[in-house]
Amino acid sequence: MRSSSSSLISINVVFTPEDLRIERVWFDTTPSRLCVQAGEFVRSIDFACIPNDDFESLAPVNAFSLGQTGSVVVCRHIDGAETWLPSDLWVPGGFTP
Repeated sequence: MRSSSSSLISINVVFTPEDLRIERVWFDTTPSRLCVQAGEFVRSIDFACIPNDDFESLAPVNAFSLGQTGSVVVCRHIDGAETWLPSDLWVPGGFTP
């Protein structure tokens, strides 16, 4: 997985991945997508494509939350471990499985 440092330009809005502060996170079980929203910006990534090596634990994830004032999505594993995913994974080109 890699993250991008390019700017996102969309409908008179310009921000860098460092500026992205996620306001809401949810998991859509039908297509296995991890979704985020920041204002009008809504994106998802295929959760199943995140390599197992990127997780802090091999235990299943049972919850998601926001951390660091919306700059990370926290994956909470059933064994108590946490995996932090940076918000820039959701900008175009930010996630490459």
